[in-house]
Amino acid sequence: ALDCGACGGNEGKPNARVLAMMANNPGVRERLAKNGIDIPSDTHFLAGQMDTTTDEVRLFDLEDVPPTHRADLARLQEDLKEAAELTSRERCGRFPEIRRPLEGPQAESHVRRRSSDWSQIRPEWGLSGNTAFVIGRRELTKGLDLEGRVFLHSYDYREDPSNRLLEVLLTAPQVVAQWINMEHYFSAVDNEVYGSGSKIYHNVVGRIGIMSGPWSDLRLGLARQTVMNGDVPYHEPMRLLTVVEAPRLQIEKLIARHDVLQHYYHNEWVHLVALDPQDRVWYRYRPSGEWVPVSVDVVQTQNHT
Repeated sequence: ALDCGACGGNEGKPNARVLAMMANNPGVRERLAKNGIDIPSDTHFLAGQMDTTTDEVRLFDLEDVPPTHRADLARLQEDLKEAAELTSRERCGRFPEIRRPLEGPQAESHVRRRSSDWSQIRPEWGLSGNTAFVIGRRELTKGLDLEGRVFLHSYDYREDPSNRLLEVLLTAPQVVAQWINMEHYFSAVDNEVYGSGSKIYHNVVGRIGIMSGPWSDLRLGLARQTVMNGDVPYHEPMRLLTVVEAPRLQIEKLIARHDVLQHYYHNEWVHLVALDPQDRVWYRYRPSGEWVPVSVDVVQTQNHT
């Protein structure tokens, strides 16, 4: 419904299609192999785009899928359909006007209707409610219900001896997550000052911004309906918590190398917690540059499939 704020309101479809075409090109794979990146010969890349208002994932260029992969494609499409149904059911429970749980077709029908209703002021909650950013192996969060509030990035420190991947994750995706977090934070703290007020009164001005009603200054931040449920905040204004599974010494080197990380952690705009694989102890990074052990209760979870 909102496209991508980090991409200037654009969609990612062209990028996904181009990347898939490049990755399927034998010449590109040959060059990658010379640089130590070996893509299995039976791997076929497929571009897709998720509609966050309906939870559907649309796949592109299916005519290029080889016959040997048609069965895999059919399984993928079934899995995506099942995932969409489960996600729709979960999201419907968060909409304020839904008084009882919606199951299967009911949830799917509701989100579809909601996505195409021009009178709907809240087609989705979007990223409202975001609280944390996790960089680590899937085992860290597998089986946990994080209620759609956490950005997850799969990362294995054992496969990143140079820390190059970790550096990219901390200086690119985490930066975007912090932007998102702060935009929601300030829009929830004082929506009239840092947000844009009710979208009911919004008017587009010269394709450069919005104003409230027939006159006002250009409005900044998020609409009231994005972060508020009536008069009650839906988004909790919390500074981002970044959780990293990696050696503390390697994280320290990256912090020392990048001013943006020092700004985030030393000024506590982002809280940093690390799980050090050397001793399997959780540590919190303090503005002074020290690591302080923290007690973490281990929650036993059962993964239902």
